[in-house]
Amino acid sequence: MSTMTKIGALRPADRPCAIVVGVLGVVTWVVLAYSMMMSSWSFGAPDQYELAQAARDAADVARTACGILAVGVVLTGLLRLWRTLTVHLVVFGTGTAVLWLEAASRR
Repeated sequence: MSTMTKIGALRPADRPCAIVVGVLGVVTWVVLAYSMMMSSWSFGAPDQYELAQAARDAADVARTACGILAVGVVLTGLLRLWRTLTVHLVVFGTGTAVLWLEAASRR
């Protein structure tokens, strides 16, 4: 059995895989948004150290999202799961762009 035959056998699983990736993407964004929210909480007026730490935490979350985006794009591209790639780009591409804009606004 050749490699192309194995990859062709994966393609019928593209739709269920896209649904799973979409659901897991939304759950992952909920976790990332929660961590962003928790990193920005402060009791009283935040001092310079707390503001700098919140900006570093926002950048860490944004780098994590970029890593997840890159790994997902490479895997779905290699496996030629085009619906899954589209769902992943919509969920993580737009979210990562918003996250980077938010992290840049904290600087």
